[in-house]
Amino acid sequence: MYGPVIQGKLVRLRPPKPSDADVMITWFEDMEVTHFLGRRNPLNLEAQNEWLDKVARDPDSVLWVIEHDGRAVGTTGIHEIDWKYGRGTTGTLIGDKKVWGKGLARELMQLRARYAFTELPLRKLEAGYFDGNEASGRAQAAAGYKVIGRRREEVFAGGRWLDLILTEVLRSDWEKAQPKARLKKAQPPRKRP
Repeated sequence: MYGPVIQGKLVRLRPPKPSDADVMITWFEDMEVTHFLGRRNPLNLEAQNEWLDKVARDPDSVLWVIEHDGRAVGTTGIHEIDWKYGRGTTGTLIGDKKVWGKGLARELMQLRARYAFTELPLRKLEAGYFDGNEASGRAQAAAGYKVIGRRREEVFAGGRWLDLILTEVLRSDWEKAQPKARLKKAQPPRKRP
């Protein structure tokens, strides 16, 4: 399924549109963009549209397009949601290199976690990043993710095998890190004597 519109200061998360497929396929043409992804080869337009349609129908996924200054610059989502145990796997692709290093990933991961823990019944988000992708590691840490392990030599990229660094954030830890005023629940009206 597609996620709802979530407005941040730097990014706007919104449901994908059919017209987004054209720009999405260009992101996979750049090996620097795909260096730290499991998928390295570009899709054709038909395959990209099929993927968007598949995700739209998947009740165990939530997908957003990342918008910055009114244009699509990437995608993010929660996938493989296990509703029984309250966990999902997160992922992000910022395909437009012009916006790298501007704090977009940090903010979108914070927005995504807020949605998962306040709008969905999830208790844990799982993620990871490939060794050497320090920007992703910093963004995940800023959103409350903690390193929990490592899968050695998980992918081959740039002529060498890279480890996958596993991370997760628990709802309970995320709630503790939030400013108290933002998470207060509405109190019922007081009864007058």
